[in-house]
Amino acid sequence: MILYHLILILLSNIFFSVVGLLSQSRYAIIGTVRGLVHVISLDIFITVIYSLLVFSSQSANFHDFVLFQSSYWCLFLYAPAASGFILILFLESKRAPFDHSETEAEVVAGYSTEYNGPMLLMFFLAEYLHLVISAIHFIIFFIGG
Repeated sequence: MILYHLILILLSNIFFSVVGLLSQSRYAIIGTVRGLVHVISLDIFITVIYSLLVFSSQSANFHDFVLFQSSYWCLFLYAPAASGFILILFLESKRAPFDHSETEAEVVAGYSTEYNGPMLLMFFLAEYLHLVISAIHFIIFFIGG
């Protein structure tokens, strides 16, 4: 189950990259490649933290993982991993203080160069959905569900 959610997060990032590449604007392509490199570098660390937690609980099921934390939370056991996970989530979600993607308009606006209106709204709603999923993952993985 954990791997299913990890694949969903990775596919959402690939979707943003494909949309930027399909726009056929050189500025959007440059911004998309820049964003893709940023996301890939963060997804490697998220996968390592997921693997650490799955190997410690000996299960990839959310229910078994919550039962594993019935006596103590992984927040206390893996405090450096929890702080690294929060840092990576802030980096990946493009929120303050790591909102460098908001200044992409000065460099290259990425996929939003070619899209406006309802399509841009869908991109922003997908980013907020990613925030919700990330918060749920932190609660399940480190605070015991």
